[in-house]
Amino acid sequence: MAVVLTIIAVLLLLWWLLRFVPAGVEAHMPMPYSTALDRHLWVPAVIGAVWSAALGCWWGAALYALLLVLVIAGESPYYRHLFGRTANTSQATANTATDGTGHSGASADGVIRAMTLNCRYGRADAENIVRLVRERHIDVLALEELTDELVERLSHAGLNTLLPYCQQGAQHAGDNGGFNAIWSRAEPVGRIATFLNIHAADVPAITIDADAGDTPGAPSNPGRQVTFAAAHTKSPMRGCREWSYGVQALDAIATSPEPVVVLGDLNACLDHRCLRDVLAAGVHDASLDVAHGPTLTFPSWTPWPRIELDHALANSGVVFHSAQAITVRDTDHRALLVTLSVR
Repeated sequence: MAVVLTIIAVLLLLWWLLRFVPAGVEAHMPMPYSTALDRHLWVPAVIGAVWSAALGCWWGAALYALLLVLVIAGESPYYRHLFGRTANTSQATANTATDGTGHSGASADGVIRAMTLNCRYGRADAENIVRLVRERHIDVLALEELTDELVERLSHAGLNTLLPYCQQGAQHAGDNGGFNAIWSRAEPVGRIATFLNIHAADVPAITIDADAGDTPGAPSNPGRQVTFAAAHTKSPMRGCREWSYGVQALDAIATSPEPVVVLGDLNACLDHRCLRDVLAAGVHDASLDVAHGPTLTFPSWTPWPRIELDHALANSGVVFHSAQAITVRDTDHRALLVTLSVR
């Protein structure tokens, strides 16, 4: 048994180390799925260490302990505040405080509230989505896996009253579970149906004044502008290589001269090399910036084991203040809500 436990420990270590293979190598089944579970390898690490120690197999116990250390190290970027690099929690708290009417009143200080949600083939509860937009005073909403029928239900529920401006991606037969769209409270100064070249659903985008007034249609103060895009990279099961290329294409926002925010279901987490390469190129992630743990969004129906597939990414022109996941009825992803401001 001691030999078996040691062999299992070696195999688990090799599993964890697969996260360092090049992104192109990673794009082969079942690696995207096995790598996504890296953060949960602490479970067999703890069980194996205790079992090995009970049997007096100290080599095996040491290997399992090493695996546990590696798993913790892989998660450590989400907890920088424990090491003295504390996120601006007071600012985040101020940004999410309400005035008792469901409005935070933070638009005056340039804070923008954004939300993204994968709608699961258009099945998400429209009333639930609109209620979140209203209660959380969302300024920008990005939705993925949309259908015309869900867009109609959202309109009927009052979304167009709250967020009157919308840009949809063009619909194609090979869309990634549905098309993407993005809504805005402020009138866009620019819009486009395809912002990034991702071989999945089109990536629609809108550009707004960062200092736009809080009331729809109100005049804005010209100056700082920010572009928001709704993205949904292909699921690995629908095309593993296209998934990897789609995630890697997100690094294009790092070199944009204007502030850019990409919201959406990216089908990748920090354990995936392709996403880490994007972050290394100069893109930053809301959860990593806030540094209070990953914002776990999938699957919605169980608290464990969840992973972080939905993200808010931005270039250096944007600062994230908070990130939160909220369950929405009838979809397998949780909504990701972030607050941000433009530098």
